[in-house]
Amino acid sequence: MKRIVLVLAVAAVLALLPGTAVAQSSTAQPVDPPTQVAQLRQQYEELTPEQIKAQGYVPEGPCVSHPMGAGAMGIHAINQALYEAQFPKGEMDPARPNVLMLDENNKVLGIEWEAKDVGQGPMKLFGQTIEIQPGHPGAEDPHYMLHIYFMPDGKVLYGTNPQTAFNPELSCGELPASGGVVSPAQLGVVMLFAAVGGLAMLGVAFVTRQRAS
Repeated sequence: MKRIVLVLAVAAVLALLPGTAVAQSSTAQPVDPPTQVAQLRQQYEELTPEQIKAQGYVPEGPCVSHPMGAGAMGIHAINQALYEAQFPKGEMDPARPNVLMLDENNKVLGIEWEAKDVGQGPMKLFGQTIEIQPGHPGAEDPHYMLHIYFMPDGKVLYGTNPQTAFNPELSCGELPASGGVVSPAQLGVVMLFAAVGGLAMLGVAFVTRQRAS
């Protein structure tokens, strides 16, 4: 349940960050990947559910959709050993993503890295500049995330900031978790974080206006 809260909270927080429109205003486009990313796709995309489990990735939580508009991430499968080896050090091992993104049949839709902010500055991986993102429950300090979604015709879609974190071509309506049923408790978590985030943004705007006057 703790990880379910985490992934839902991430979605809610990312959706409410400044610069993110009600409908996701991603300008990212699918591109031809460099050789290393293409090799990672070959390595992970066709994994069976048994192979995913054998490699230490455990699906946790429901399909994560953009709570404020189009797009989704899918279902997160976390490799705790890789996560603990990389995240606290602020590192991203290019050969070992610590998260896989799956559909309802455990087909791999993409790969993800998360790394703590340890003062390393903007991170770069596979030619992409990864922006720091605000903390969320489970990773309260600012940190970095890189999403790589597998797209048709061998292309990939990079998510390097809050505006590009979700794949606009995915929908949890088409990628249901637990038969597409989201419990009232899970829905409540999303609404709670959305409300808290919205109030926080209004508070910042009010304080800024007061100082300006």
